[in-house]
Amino acid sequence: MTEQSSQAPGPGGPRPRRRIRVVVVDDHAMFRSGVRAEIGASVDVLAEAADVPEAVAAIHEHRPDVVLLDVHLPGGGGVEVMRQAPAPDTRYLALSVSDAAEDVIGTIRGGARGYVTKTITGPELVAAIGRVADGDAVVFRWRAEARLRPSGKQAVWEALSWVRMKDGQIVEG
Repeated sequence: MTEQSSQAPGPGGPRPRRRIRVVVVDDHAMFRSGVRAEIGASVDVLAEAADVPEAVAAIHEHRPDVVLLDVHLPGGGGVEVMRQAPAPDTRYLALSVSDAAEDVIGTIRGGARGYVTKTITGPELVAAIGRVADGDAVVFRWRAEARLRPSGKQAVWEALSWVRMKDGQIVEG
């Protein structure tokens, strides 16, 4: 088992924590390579996929802790991946260029534990992966609700009613 440098608290003090196992799903090979380069020293990237069928196969084969999932993919999109690959021990973190309310809401409702935009830095992405792997909900740099009419803002917050916000981040609660 590979160990991570951070320690998780446990009875009798800190205990080594297994490295988080990740599958990266995005239809752009250059982007997948960049993500792997940014996060590969901190997590185990098990596989990459470019579309829905490849993603579903990689999730079934590798059983990752976290799937980094693009929202818009050939073959049905990120929500379709989550629908076809419901894995009880796998959490989904959407990683998208889109901050459109319908994408955020649809992806969270579809089963993603978090949603971050592609403006995120490598260290921020590693931290978000860790939080999602630990069961936390994460939404990073999402400002779509600021562009909505008041009725649209209400729909956003109703869709995200299962989490609460603190300092602009969604936290457990």
